Amino acid sequence: MKNKNTLLKVSLLAGVLAMGSITQASAQVAATNAPASFLGSVQGYLTDINTNYSFTNVTLEASTGYKQVNGANAASELYAQFDHGNWDAMVNVQFSGVGSALNAAEAGGGYAFINHYDTKVQADILAGWDSTKGTTVKGVNQGCVVVEPRVALKKKLSVNTYAETAISLPVYSIGKINTQPSLYVGVGFTY
Repeated sequence: MKNKNTLLKVSLLAGVLAMGSITQASAQVAATNAPASFLGSVQGYLTDINTNYSFTNVTLEASTGYKQVNGANAASELYAQFDHGNWDAMVNVQFSGVGSALNAAEAGGGYAFINHYDTKVQADILAGWDSTKGTTVKGVNQGCVVVEPRVALKKKLSVNTYAETAISLPVYSIGKINTQPSLYVGVGFTY
């Protein structure tokens, strides 16, 4: 009888310890997965990698989006980008507001320093013409040359679509040094 009581006590103790460790483990999992802030949410999104989607075999990207531009306020942009490995060449056009007059065109290239499955971070240098800046002659803005370093974050949404956000600092050939970055948010297709 003593062996049965001892066996029963050991079994109960093992059961209580097992239940305690399961409860503790599930509490720890819930605590580590719950984002505590906006930055925690961003970190979770960027570290959640979908291995079914990849930028590796992409040769052409086309995107459109909204850009907050210093001096022109809201602008819409169209991008076309050719990828060769981690290197890229791109062209883009910018419109004054959504769906209005063309006011800038640029071309450039860059390198994707992170290209891991569905996540891509690339740095580019663009150069072109911007008609929103420059001198005015007889009421017409003559425009100026612009050089625009840019960093973009791209995340695949499906096999052929992606979302993109970018920050750039345009440098104009006329006027003061620009200290306000331009922000871009867009969606695109890959081929």
